[in-house]
Amino acid sequence: MRRALTSVYRIMSNLSHTSGLGYFDSFVTELAAATQADVVLVAGRDSSGLAFEIHAAYPATLGMRGGVFPIAATPGEIVLQQGEAWFSDRLPQLFPLATIFMTHDAVRGYAGIALKNAHGETIGLCSLWFHQGQECMDRVMSVLRLLAPLAGRELALCLPQTLNPPTLPPLAMDAMLAHAPVGIGKLDLQGRLLWANPAIANILGYCEEELLHRTAAELHHPEDWLRSLASYGELVRGERSAVTLEKRYRHKQGHDLWGRVTLTLVRNDRQEPEHLMLLLENIDDARRHAEQLKLSHRVYDNLSEAILVCDAESRIISVNPAFERITGYLSEEACGQRPSLLKSGLHDEAFYADMYHTLSRVGIWRGEVWNKRKNGKLYPQQLMISALREGGKISQYIAIFSDISQTKLAEQKIATQANYDNLTGLPNRWLFSRSLTRFCERGERFALMVLDLNNFKAVNNSMDHHVGDALLREVSDRLVSRVRTEDLVARIGGDEFAFLVPGIVSRRQAEVFAKQVQGSFARPFMLANQQLYVTATIGVTLCPSDGSESDELLRNAEQALFAAKRLGRPLDSYCASMREEVRQRHQMQQDLAEAIKQEQLTMAYQPIWDNRSGRVAKLEALVRWYHPQWGQVSPADFIPLAEEAGLIQSLGALVLWQSCRDLARLQSSGFPELQMSINRSTLEFQTIDPQASEWLRVIEHFELNPSDIIIEITESLLMESSDQHRIRIEALRQAGCKLAIDDFGTGYSALTYLRTFPVDLVKIDRSFVRHIPFNEQDSLLLDGIINIVHNLGMQVVIEGVETREQLNFLCHKGCAFTQGYLLSRPLAFDDLVNYLELNRNGMSLPIVS
Repeated sequence: MRRALTSVYRIMSNLSHTSGLGYFDSFVTELAAATQADVVLVAGRDSSGLAFEIHAAYPATLGMRGGVFPIAATPGEIVLQQGEAWFSDRLPQLFPLATIFMTHDAVRGYAGIALKNAHGETIGLCSLWFHQGQECMDRVMSVLRLLAPLAGRELALCLPQTLNPPTLPPLAMDAMLAHAPVGIGKLDLQGRLLWANPAIANILGYCEEELLHRTAAELHHPEDWLRSLASYGELVRGERSAVTLEKRYRHKQGHDLWGRVTLTLVRNDRQEPEHLMLLLENIDDARRHAEQLKLSHRVYDNLSEAILVCDAESRIISVNPAFERITGYLSEEACGQRPSLLKSGLHDEAFYADMYHTLSRVGIWRGEVWNKRKNGKLYPQQLMISALREGGKISQYIAIFSDISQTKLAEQKIATQANYDNLTGLPNRWLFSRSLTRFCERGERFALMVLDLNNFKAVNNSMDHHVGDALLREVSDRLVSRVRTEDLVARIGGDEFAFLVPGIVSRRQAEVFAKQVQGSFARPFMLANQQLYVTATIGVTLCPSDGSESDELLRNAEQALFAAKRLGRPLDSYCASMREEVRQRHQMQQDLAEAIKQEQLTMAYQPIWDNRSGRVAKLEALVRWYHPQWGQVSPADFIPLAEEAGLIQSLGALVLWQSCRDLARLQSSGFPELQMSINRSTLEFQTIDPQASEWLRVIEHFELNPSDIIIEITESLLMESSDQHRIRIEALRQAGCKLAIDDFGTGYSALTYLRTFPVDLVKIDRSFVRHIPFNEQDSLLLDGIINIVHNLGMQVVIEGVETREQLNFLCHKGCAFTQGYLLSRPLAFDDLVNYLELNRNGMSLPIVS
C-alpha cells in the first residue's frame, strides 16, 4: 500500500498543472511508468453506449487515439458491469472474440477500472495491458482505485468538448448548473461573485444568498489571495484566457480547505473582457492525503534509524539516507544487492536460517546483529525486520536498524563499574561472590582467603587519602603478581582483599600459599617519597571441608581473619570452634544491648592525684559490666563489641549521664574541687551535632560547671583531621570543658597534632612507664615527651603507675598528675567517698624522699 500511495502522490504532483485532453496524455504516461504496464488506455463511451472511443493512449506510437472499438466480448464489458476487473494471464484465450486484441496478440495481462462522473455514472474506463503474465495485480489495482475518481472527474470535464453534444435548452442548462457536483460561478471583473450554484455554497459553507456580491478576496486565505492576484490581473487584462490554480479557501466556520479553481475569461461581442466563469473543485481530502504522503517521505528521509526495503527475492530496492550514513554504502551501490552485503561473518548460517524461518512464520524478527560497514569495520545493530504480504505471499521485506555501538560501550562501562573496583581494577565483592557461587555449584575443591591490611586507617589518616589510594593500588599489583593465572583476586572492602585458589585440598597447602602472599609485604612501599612498611592478616577456609555454600565460606574466612587479628597472628585457618565463638559474641552483643537499655552497667572511678598538692584532683570514669553468665566482662572486650554492634552511642550516653550524676553528688558532699574525666570514642564524635549540645545539656542538667568535665579522646581522632571534629571540639572548649588526649604515644606521629589542636591534658600510656626508672632509654624517652608537652603549655597525666620508684621519678620530672594501682584501683561510688574522706583527712602520696 505504501508503494501505491507513493506512485499516486508522484502522479498527482506531475499532473497538478495540466487539464483537458493534455491531462490524459500525461496521465497515461505517468501511469505506465508507475505500474510497468506496456499499454495504457483512457476511453469514453460513445453516444450509442456500445463502443469505446479512445481519448489517450500509451505509447503514442500505437496510433490508437480517436479509435472506436466495440464493448462486447471484451474485458471492458465486465468492467462496466462490475466497476473493475483484472486478469493476470492468458487474456487471448479468455477473450478470443475481442477485436481490440487481435492486432495486439502479445497482450497476456489486463487491469481495468470504470471512470465515473460526480453522479456515479460510468462515462469511460482506464485499462492497462501487460505483455507478460502478472503474478499479483494487488498493487496495480490499488493505484487504479486511488486515481480513478480524479480521472473520472477530469474526463467528465473533457467529454462535452470531445463529444461536441448538441446545445441544451436554457432550462436544461440551468438545471445542469444547479445540480453540478462541482462549484460553478460567475465573477465580475472586480472579483465580486454575481452567481453561484449550490455546489459552491456547499463547499464553502454559505447559503447562496450569503455568497452573492462577496468578493473573491473575502473567500480566500489571505496569503493565497495575495499570491493569485497576478494571475487574476492577467485574466482581467485579457492577457490570458484561462488559468487553473490550487489554493486555500476560508470556510464559513473559520477553517481552511484546499480547492482547485479554473477561471475562464468571457468576452463580449467586441471581444472585450466582460466577466469570469469559475469552476471550483474541493480537493481538500486529496491535498491532505498528498501532504501526508509527502510527510511520510520526509520522515523516511530524516529518520535516524536506517531503513532497507527488499523485494520478495531479498534484493535491495530502497534505502534511506540513514542507511547510507551508518553503513557507508550509497543508495546506488546498495540497490540491486542482497543484504548479505553487510554480513560480518560473526553469525553462522543457522542464525540466518532461523531468522528467515521466523519471518515466514510470524512475519517479524527482532534482535541484535553484528554487521560490517563499507570500510570493513564491524558494529552492532538493533534490527527489526518485517515481512509484507500481498495475496498471501511475501512481497517485500522492510528492515529498520540502528547503530548501537555507543550503547554497547556505555553498557560495557556500566558493567565494568558494577563488577570491578574503580581504584584497583580488581573484581569487586559482587563479582567475586558470583564467581565463588559458581565454584561451589560445580563442587570444586578450593581455598578461600580474606586478607586485611593492618592499621590501614591510621596510615590513611596520618598521611592523606591520595597516599592511601596509592597504597591500595600498589598492594593489589603485588597480590596479583603473587598468584597464578587461574586464581582470582578481588577487593571486597576498603582495605580487604579476597583470594579464590582452586586445587588446594589441605590446610597445609593453604597456609603455604598464604605465606607466599604475605611475602608481598616484605619489601617497603615507596609512597609520597617515604618508605612505608605495611603488614596484613589473612583468614583461610577450605571448600568443601569447611562448607559448600558461598556465603558460609566467606563468613568462615572472615571469622578466621577476626580470630587471627584478635590473637595477633599473621594468619589463621577456620575451625568449627570459631563458629561457637561468633555465636557467643553475637549473644554477648544482644546481652550488652539489653544491659544498656536496663541501665545494668555500673561506674567505677580511678582517682588521679595532683603531685604538687598531694591530693586527689580528678577522677577517671570507667564503665563496668557484670554478666550473670560470664561474670565481670573486661571493657577491653565489651567496648569494641559495642562499637561493632552500633551500641557505642547508647553506651556513651549512659556513661556520661551516670558520671555527671555522681560528680554532682560528690561536689555536694564536700568535694567541690573534683573534676571528672570521661572517655569519648571517635564514633561518638561523628554522631553528635556540631555544637555538642547533647553532651552539654547533660552537664547543665546536673548543674555542673563545664570546666569540671574533661573530655578524653584518642589521638586517632586528631589524626583524622576532620573539620567537623574541630568544630565540635571548639564548641566544647568554648563551653568551658577541658580536653585530654588518652593513650598518647600509641599511634602515628601524634606530636605533630598537639601543635594544632587545643589540648589541656596529655595522658601518657602505661607502656612508657613500665620499665622506668631502671631502663635508661625508656627514661630518656619519657623525659623528652614530658618536656615537649610542658613546652607546648599542656599538663601531663601519667597512667599505670604501680611502683614507688616510678612515682618518685615522675614527681622529680615535674609531672603534674599520676594515676595507677599504686595509688588506687578503680572504686565504686561508696568506696570512692571513703577514699576521698581519707585523702581529705591527711592521706598523701607514698613518695620516698
